[in-house]
Amino acid sequence: MTTPGGSSRRPPTRGRAVVVVLVLGVVTFGLSLLTWASAPVPTVLAEQTVTVSGGDAAPATTATGLAVLATALAVALGGRWVSRICAVALVVLGALLAAAAVGFLLDPRPPLLAAAAAVSGVREISAEPSTTPWPYLAVAAGVLVAASAVLVLRAARTTTAGGRRFERAPAAGARPRPAAGAEARDDRVRAMDDWDALGRGEDPTEPEHR
Repeated sequence: MTTPGGSSRRPPTRGRAVVVVLVLGVVTFGLSLLTWASAPVPTVLAEQTVTVSGGDAAPATTATGLAVLATALAVALGGRWVSRICAVALVVLGALLAAAAVGFLLDPRPPLLAAAAAVSGVREISAEPSTTPWPYLAVAAGVLVAASAVLVLRAARTTTAGGRRFERAPAAGARPRPAAGAEARDDRVRAMDDWDALGRGEDPTEPEHR
């Protein structure tokens, strides 16, 4: 297919698809380590502020990040059908990540109450939670992870079975070379024929014996 500018559109390569999925996996896992929300907690001595990371706020974030990284490895090593299966997995993982982040944004109190209980012994916070931009970015990352499935599917069209891409087609008219084992068997048969000829008193070097 040729664009109006005269340049042809080429399908994305598997290497490019692997890089995109790998970056999304790293970003997703990185988001699980960042602070997603904070809230003040009353204690006996003074008020403290507790925070929760993405992994605590939405545990699916950490698992999804690792799964996306594993999917990138599978796309890099697998064939066409493996890439198609990985594309389906990316859609599921992206939906899971986005749903986990949206669920936290709708109600960020439960993980903060758990953090407050660890600090003061009481599941109580003294003000409304304050969220950071990272859970919103996690929602966007989930959408991108799901969308990367399209890139993987398009790259799968150009993926060949492992090993075949490096085979060289035989030249036209070229005779196939016999296997090394076949050559060794021919030599043994010829030697046995020469030995029989000697036993009959004949000269095995004569053309009629060759």
